[in-house]
Amino acid sequence: MLKKILIASATLVGLVLAIGLVLPSTFRVERSMTVQAPPEAVYPSVANLERWREWGPWRAEKYPGSQWTFGGPQEGVGAVHSWSGGSVGNGTLSLTQADPKTGVAYDMSVEHGRYLVHGRISFAPEGQGTRVTWVDEGGVGGNPLAHYLVPLIRSRLGGYLEEGLAGLAKRVESSPLPASAPPEPAPAPVPVEQAEAPAQPSTPAPSAPLPVEGAQAGAPTVEGSPVAAPPAVPPVEAAHAPDAGEGTAPVAVPPTPEGEAAPASPGTVVPSSEPVPAEASPTVPASTPAPTPAPSEGQAASPT
Repeated sequence: MLKKILIASATLVGLVLAIGLVLPSTFRVERSMTVQAPPEAVYPSVANLERWREWGPWRAEKYPGSQWTFGGPQEGVGAVHSWSGGSVGNGTLSLTQADPKTGVAYDMSVEHGRYLVHGRISFAPEGQGTRVTWVDEGGVGGNPLAHYLVPLIRSRLGGYLEEGLAGLAKRVESSPLPASAPPEPAPAPVPVEQAEAPAQPSTPAPSAPLPVEGAQAGAPTVEGSPVAAPPAVPPVEAAHAPDAGEGTAPVAVPPTPEGEAAPASPGTVVPSSEPVPAEASPTVPASTPAPTPAPSEGQAASPT
């Protein structure tokens, strides 16, 4: 009887081990949720491991007696989160990638490296929001008996990821969106100083030509070269011929308009504005005696 029990037990163990060898030794759990916020608004809550306590499924208040420590930079690659004590066990999580547009990636070691997990929280735009996908994958080692834990890990880990994504969406959507940096003002145009045009040399105004010395009154004016008009000459009284007959009438000289020179009459010298040299202008007798008319028949010649 005892022999049969031992054989049955050995057979069962062998069967368990055989099944364990067939079961998968790795797991991959993926959950997704849409958050009504842009990726840049989701990123700060994911890249800062201390803020995981605000929305993550593993929080100190859920595991009394546990200790939580943080190291490295506050945000981004190199940030480290460690926990130990109580029912949470012990482990370390460190960020290996971080991008505000695509999300973060991390490595997690549980039970002093017995189980290794690689995780990622990625972002993908979806309408006005962001599709957040959380993936955890790892293995349980080569022990055939540990392979039986894979289905349990998948089930429980899936529940944790769903809880974390719901908390993340609630946290991000209830927080005000980060203020976007105002656009940089366009640089003011630099005024270009224009070189002053060189001053053009001033053209001297044509000076009035001086009156030509010895110019006669009534000389024609050349266009473009004005000649100063000589002073007006008073009208010359008609000269009476000496010893003229009684019937001889004086010849009247018509007045000339002001500014014009009277034409010279025979026997009359018109004074000019400039003295005329003797050699340039010969002296003209003041008057020429009129010829004496011949006495008519029957009349005596009048004495001169």
